[in-house]
Amino acid sequence: MPRPEWIEVGRISRAHGVRGEVRVVPDSDNPERFAPGSVMHARPARAGIAGPHAQAQVRLTVEGVRGNDEFPIVAFVEVGDRGAAEALRGYVLEVRSSQLPELAQDEYYPFDLTGLEVRDPQGRVTGRVAEIVESPAHAILVVSLVSRGERMVPFVHDAVPLVALSEGYLVIEPGFLADGTDGVDRG
Repeated sequence: MPRPEWIEVGRISRAHGVRGEVRVVPDSDNPERFAPGSVMHARPARAGIAGPHAQAQVRLTVEGVRGNDEFPIVAFVEVGDRGAAEALRGYVLEVRSSQLPELAQDEYYPFDLTGLEVRDPQGRVTGRVAEIVESPAHAILVVSLVSRGERMVPFVHDAVPLVALSEGYLVIEPGFLADGTDGVDRG
């Protein structure tokens, strides 16, 4: 599955103050994402009644950031007053996927795993990764099974010993996809 062109890195929740700053709900764990000079694009979360005639994206350059990492207050060069900041309420902040930092060999972006074919260690197709859910301990893969239904599988080496991203699949150990009705004692 090809990488999406645009990756969401946050959302503008509301204007803050009178000088055009906005509160952002980040969706990125990159500490440099909102550093001064960073460029991103904003687009409406929904097309609304304007539909395709509305401006698709607005280019924004971070001028400054303050507050905490969970809900930073961001000033953009292009946003000079409260009215302009209010107009961006609810906008999605995005960057091109080509701007994302390279990851270590055994690290993956969630969108790289979504859609991958799931195989057992013998190479039989058992399903497809439908979604990635973040949890405090580790990511969880939601797998749509060929045999119907879904299973949640921890994205840890014991459960997922192989990720063959360029070939479009990953391997999940069978015990992590079992529903407990196969007679195997897991206790």
